[in-house]
Amino acid sequence: MKSFSSIEWKSSAKNSWEMFKKGCGNIMPTLSKLSKAFLLPIALLPIAGVFLGVGSAIASNSSADSFGYFFGTLLNKMGDVCFGNLPVLFCISVALAYTKDSGIAAITAVVGFLVMNGMQAALLHTQTLSINESNLWVQTGIENGKPVWEHFTAIKDGKIDWSTSNIHLENIMAWGIGSSADNLQMVNSNFELIDGAGSVYYTLLWINKIPNGLITSNIGINSLNTGVFAGIFVGAIAAKCYNKFHQTQLPSAISFFSGTKLVPIVTFVAVIPLSFIFMFIWPYVGMGLAAFGQASGKLPGGLDSFIYEVAERSLVPFGLHHVFYAPLWWTNAGGSIAEAFNGATEAQQKAFVEVWMKNHAEIAAAWNITELTQFADIQRNISQLYPDLWQSMGDQTMAYKVIANTNVLNFTDLEALGLNIGRFQSGKFGFMLLGLPMAGLAMWLNVPKENRKEVMGIYFSAAFTCFLTGITEPIEYTFLFLAPWLFYGVHMPLAAISFLFAGLFKTHVSMTVSGGFIDYIVFGVIPYFGSKAMSAKSAFAILGVSAAMAPAYFFGFYFAVKYGNVMVPGRDGSTNVQLATKAEYKASKGLNVDGSKIEDGKSTKASAKDAVEEGRIQKATKIIEFLGGEANIVDVDACASRLRLTVKDGSLVDKDGIISLGGATGALIRGTNVQVVYGGEQEAIKPRMIKILDEQRKSKK
Repeated sequence: MKSFSSIEWKSSAKNSWEMFKKGCGNIMPTLSKLSKAFLLPIALLPIAGVFLGVGSAIASNSSADSFGYFFGTLLNKMGDVCFGNLPVLFCISVALAYTKDSGIAAITAVVGFLVMNGMQAALLHTQTLSINESNLWVQTGIENGKPVWEHFTAIKDGKIDWSTSNIHLENIMAWGIGSSADNLQMVNSNFELIDGAGSVYYTLLWINKIPNGLITSNIGINSLNTGVFAGIFVGAIAAKCYNKFHQTQLPSAISFFSGTKLVPIVTFVAVIPLSFIFMFIWPYVGMGLAAFGQASGKLPGGLDSFIYEVAERSLVPFGLHHVFYAPLWWTNAGGSIAEAFNGATEAQQKAFVEVWMKNHAEIAAAWNITELTQFADIQRNISQLYPDLWQSMGDQTMAYKVIANTNVLNFTDLEALGLNIGRFQSGKFGFMLLGLPMAGLAMWLNVPKENRKEVMGIYFSAAFTCFLTGITEPIEYTFLFLAPWLFYGVHMPLAAISFLFAGLFKTHVSMTVSGGFIDYIVFGVIPYFGSKAMSAKSAFAILGVSAAMAPAYFFGFYFAVKYGNVMVPGRDGSTNVQLATKAEYKASKGLNVDGSKIEDGKSTKASAKDAVEEGRIQKATKIIEFLGGEANIVDVDACASRLRLTVKDGSLVDKDGIISLGGATGALIRGTNVQVVYGGEQEAIKPRMIKILDEQRKSKK
């Protein structure tokens, strides 16, 4: 038997490691594009969130049938419809991201999404049980807190014969089928199998008793509640079909269907197996995610929030954090209102009823909630009258649905059921509002006194941007690329502690994507004062967490920068540090106050815009050169803060050369994936690079 020598083993291990690195390098561009795709629907959420929160506040504080009520409801529904259709928005976004923003791919993705959900709707049905004289029971009352069941025998040919029945319909409180009153399957008046809330169970293929929470209306089609997952998969299939077939030429007899017309046809067929895959596995996956959401919510003292932020913040440098939090924000991995009700213990049910009756006295009277069946009645009414609220899942989706329906259910009610909505969101306010701004102050105080005045504007601008909007790139990426240990050793642990405190204090303040002051007003202050969606503790504990994080960030960064000898901007003696691009800086230095340009001692009217444009063209050209030239560039894209590039050979990229052009706070190279962090300028660079590359390639033909 042949054995490996030490040299052969090392060579084999090295080759395996190289193959692993190459595989990771190939995965990065794909995940990077996916993360970028998520930004399109996410960008819609801030304005939708404003409409939702403000509309709910106006409607809740207006009398019924008044102008304020209808206006508030209008705003509320305008915002709510965006969150209710996130799956199809993600479907379109993924298709666009992988096809260089092709409109054909976008509409094809919608077709695929409709086909997939239509197939599920056709095979989805309720489970109706047969009845006979020996197995039908009805509840006719309650004695000593327990239901009274009577055997119902007025049945003829499998149907109720009311002419021979001694029990009137109005006296029947519930229906059950079984061999005895102690062994019943609950059904409704149509003898469809139901859960404890009175919602029907669904059957799909051979899978019986799919919970009602796993069924929802996807753009008007009753189908599986897959959150955003199905949309992402369908969008990817639509993009693949577009990239492969949009230039296909068919034989002359069917040439009408060539090119882009062929794409939706192929996609129509391609989503059929995907639909069956989801029908086979999603009920189990969905129930598994629900179990995870429930189990993680039972971790003590905000530990789930702490673990979440360690993972999320670790992925920020790679731009993959959007991929990580998507399941927790928009699927039942982040919790489910239906599961919270169905899994409530007796103590939680009692606590919930006590809180709910106090918070919603008017609707409790309207629903005629009885003394002995309060929890079951509340559960049944919410599930049947507010299906969108009942079926909502995911930390962010539930938050928005609760804000939209605070007259029926609020965060305090659900807290009694053990559902801590906001556990994967609220902690961000702690370091956005004061934490990172204080880190910016600490870095500025490490700059020599003689240079502080010159660089003060840079640090103040970055700190204020973080406070107001939650955009962190100017600060985070400054120390990330100067000293990564500051990010992973100081910032990430402190951010996780902020989430720990927010989870511990059950702060239910939601957000769009950033967690800045604007988000706090919309999702904290307005819901508290406007619609009483949460308690004062929940709304304002965030400020306490933020106040606690301020000195932690300040002293942590001050001493880390000082004794770690980190050369933050301005500390190395250089004062020529700015957030603007190099081209814009040069253009501004050559202009008079009136906008004229000095040439040979004469003042001539010149457009600063032209100067900036020329500088951007030159910069884009140099970036192409530093990327290894036109031949080495496969794809050019951008997200909220980065220029995202795919190249053939990452070793040809001159990272230092790109940084030397100015404007970038760092660059990251992983295999064939290149990311350059600009914080805003990338949106100007991307189209110019695409145009220059197109011209260069045409000139070679």
